[in-house]
Amino acid sequence: MKSYAVDIRTRRFSKKGEDICGDAVKVTRTPDSTIIVVSDGLGSGVKANVLATMTVELASGLFRGELSMLEIVETLIATLPVCKWRNIAYSTFSIVRIYDTGHVTVAEYDSPRLIHLRNNDNPLAVAGADRTILDRTIRESYFRLKPNDAVMIYTDGIVHAGVGEGLPMGWQEDGILEYVSQAAPNIAGDCTQVADSVVEQALRFWHDRPGDDGTVVCARYRKARHATVLTGPPADRALVNGVLKSFMARKGARIVCGGTTSHLLADMLGRQLIYDERFLDTDLPPIAKLDGVDLVTEGILTLSRAAEYLSKGRPQGQTDAATALLDQLDSADGITFMVGTARNPAHQNTGLPESIFLRRTVVENLAKQLQAQGKETELLYF
Repeated sequence: MKSYAVDIRTRRFSKKGEDICGDAVKVTRTPDSTIIVVSDGLGSGVKANVLATMTVELASGLFRGELSMLEIVETLIATLPVCKWRNIAYSTFSIVRIYDTGHVTVAEYDSPRLIHLRNNDNPLAVAGADRTILDRTIRESYFRLKPNDAVMIYTDGIVHAGVGEGLPMGWQEDGILEYVSQAAPNIAGDCTQVADSVVEQALRFWHDRPGDDGTVVCARYRKARHATVLTGPPADRALVNGVLKSFMARKGARIVCGGTTSHLLADMLGRQLIYDERFLDTDLPPIAKLDGVDLVTEGILTLSRAAEYLSKGRPQGQTDAATALLDQLDSADGITFMVGTARNPAHQNTGLPESIFLRRTVVENLAKQLQAQGKETELLYF
């Protein structure tokens, strides 16, 4: 399981009179990094969006080919179209690769300077160093993030905010840095508030009549949050105590799904299971409380319903054991499922398809859907 994670918040707006933003953003997760590509298409509207989207998709695809940053930038410069009249690219780009170690590699082409929001310190505009690639000037930066540091990427629509609306030269990069420096102490560690705050201020300068598309992307590097789900007793009864002790030694949120499992754990801990009366009126068995465990639910039915909610969407306004389980899983970056393979006598001779009761099948389905949402999952069988 990864020790660190990256939270990302994107906020943007379209030029007045346009339905589509001419900027594009693409985020790609690799086994060892998070890659953010932001592009600003020339002009606005559909044409600009097509150019920007082509840029971010091409860059992201090249990373899947395991090319170096230099090779990717060279390919982009050689591939992207250039306006013959003004000799400028039809789209600009910023590429930020944040490794799980905290190391950051940045390549910017005709884009505003990235801002490094440093934990408990003043934000810094990353100057970088210029490099010429195929007659184009690229700004390169290399630095390292500490836990809870963030980076902020933004496009020209933020830099030029207020042009024609009271600010002759617009907000400008120095003005943005000053604003972030003043606002950061109040919103430190929350990339959603950072992005929203900057965009709202830009719109105020535009008097809500933006003269250009604008985008802000804020990415925060932090320690990863983990959760462990224990469901079902092991097939070999001699392993019960070892599995339960291993579960309790896990860091992060601890969740038990299963009546037999929860009673075994309560007995080992010498603690009492207390049923929570909040969900007694739902069609799922209620949850319970056990000191030292974050959530206790019934097993197969609750796990199956949680998987169903992930695939079909949660019923609006509904809360039950499955939504309580999903709330715990949603807040985790990495999830370990400890799956017991003992057969449950309650699931025999019911006349229903046996696959419904195969704990392994249900858990694997749930894990697969969580992976599709960007979660890291691990399955251990006993």
